[in-house]
Amino acid sequence: MSIFVAWGNSKDEYPLAQIPQALWSEKILAAPKEHIRLQRRYRCRRAAHFLLWQLSQKAGVDPALLARIEQTDSGRPYFPVQHIDFNISHSGDWVAVVLQVLPQGQKSAVGIDIEFAEKSRNFTALLQHFAAPQELNWFADLPSEENFYRIWCGREALLKSQGAGIAKLSEVQHYPQNLTLYSQHCPRGELIFSAELPFYFALFANQSLDSTQYFAWRAGVLSAQSLAQAIKYQVNPLKS
Repeated sequence: MSIFVAWGNSKDEYPLAQIPQALWSEKILAAPKEHIRLQRRYRCRRAAHFLLWQLSQKAGVDPALLARIEQTDSGRPYFPVQHIDFNISHSGDWVAVVLQVLPQGQKSAVGIDIEFAEKSRNFTALLQHFAAPQELNWFADLPSEENFYRIWCGREALLKSQGAGIAKLSEVQHYPQNLTLYSQHCPRGELIFSAELPFYFALFANQSLDSTQYFAWRAGVLSAQSLAQAIKYQVNPLKS
């Protein structure tokens, strides 16, 4: 069982020509009109595809799967094989990708969320839309940008593992004091949250995250990284 994660900045150079043309979809290749936000999203999509291609090689997965990516009704991309799953997140100019490979016959499920804090927000007002009273009390005692994104990113990663949208944020139960999360929208597993990267980061998988391999794309090289300060949660610990 293996989990691989990679991240990079979409403004960096990526040798995209290394990927065979057959492994690119029209959606990824199609350049948008000159619009700053659309151009940024376009760069992130291409960088994510490159990073997923890199991870597939590290995981020993047939790269041809990149040409077979499908989408659920909610728009979540996935491979048409149940034991291999991936997920992508981008925020600002940053992008992150996770790839999970399980033994044949097992069902893979991963979700990832990153948030690059580009602007200030009224965190308390935002939390009141989806957080439970006990969470609001916890945040009132420990108000910080990091704790807001700890609440937010964890929820997003869980929901993204199944393609559920942010409309379900309030249906995730988050207990920061005992590091547990509960949601009917994902299986049992583990989640980590980290504030040690250029962005806030949350990763969920329906297996142990202890052996996860992390990589960062810098100066044209995918370099091994470690997360020394990640906070680990148990997700749906009572679910069979």
